[in-house]
Amino acid sequence: MNQIKIGKFISELRKKEGLTQIELGEKLGVSNKAVSKWENGKCLPDPSLYEPLCSILHISLTELFNGERIKKEEVLEKSDQILSDVMQHAKSNKILDFISSILIVSAILLFFMPTLKEFDQTLSIITISIGLLLLTLGLSLKLFIWQRINNKKIKNTGMGFTSGLTLLFIALKLTGYIDWPWIWVISPIWIVILLLLILFAIVMIGGRIKKGKW
Repeated sequence: MNQIKIGKFISELRKKEGLTQIELGEKLGVSNKAVSKWENGKCLPDPSLYEPLCSILHISLTELFNGERIKKEEVLEKSDQILSDVMQHAKSNKILDFISSILIVSAILLFFMPTLKEFDQTLSIITISIGLLLLTLGLSLKLFIWQRINNKKIKNTGMGFTSGLTLLFIALKLTGYIDWPWIWVISPIWIVILLLLILFAIVMIGGRIKKGKW
């Protein structure tokens, strides 16, 4: 399904019905910002709103998902296409869910590995750090799947893996579990900053090369 096309279709029909985004939102029990997101193709309406939205805009679900009016003789063909798209979408979600589960299970195993194998402090910290990374990736993937299924957009307001790992190193340093120099305790922060700077430099250089300035 093409969200941008669907959004433009909703906008076009709303205007034909003589409704503002605020008025359409009031009829559906959502804010005008939500309607604006639909029309800009940022997300789709909540599934519970499909039927009332179609009723207000005087269209069928098939027409909504196609983002255009459909002739009667094309309804069956278009419906089959939508069903195929939905099935492919569901299949990709299952694959991603499987991968995220493997990442989370691997992370849990890594958390217990230092105790089971009697690793030294340095190797234990490295193993746990990798486990934290895998856990973060797994949970992020789970959140991504949830967003796709529910057509939601969630801003990441957490401290992130880098700051979390830094706090862990600081706690270990202050409690005497590690005797690393402070430069290495805060290494997750400066390493990420360094990588971002390198990436930025690569992008800038690549842009100049494409423009023929180099």
